[in-house]
Amino acid sequence: MDQQDIEKKLKNYALWLLSRQEYSRQLLAQKLRAKDGEEAYITRLLDWLESLGYLDDKRYCASFLSQQVAKGLGEKRVMMDAQRKGVDKSYLQHLIEEQEVDWFSVALRAYEKKYSRSTNQLDYKEKSKRVRYMMSRGFRYDEIDYAIEACSQGE
Repeated sequence: MDQQDIEKKLKNYALWLLSRQEYSRQLLAQKLRAKDGEEAYITRLLDWLESLGYLDDKRYCASFLSQQVAKGLGEKRVMMDAQRKGVDKSYLQHLIEEQEVDWFSVALRAYEKKYSRSTNQLDYKEKSKRVRYMMSRGFRYDEIDYAIEACSQGE
């Protein structure tokens, strides 16, 4: 297979990926490198996709944030996952402040989703288990405490 065929396949692959979902520049570059694309061509291809508006890191960042909040993840987890996905952390932080994400209500929804049907008595062991679960989802202790208190008030 000659270089033109490889480049055509990479271009089609990139367009196909972007037709299905948003990607960050870094994430799309990783996928193209996995298909043995030449680095210089990948850079040109990504620049071309950006010039057409098909690839937009800011749009990806907004999409990423809304997906993570919908999943019920806390700010620490969102920021950690963002680094892995190639999201600009400073822009993500700006977006969080701009949208005024209420992490306390996100924590409450995540807690209610997991434990609303639970009949377990909230002793020390059970509370520790629930706190660990919520911490693994990226919530701070004050957000977790708020969620636990709000749910125990409702009972």
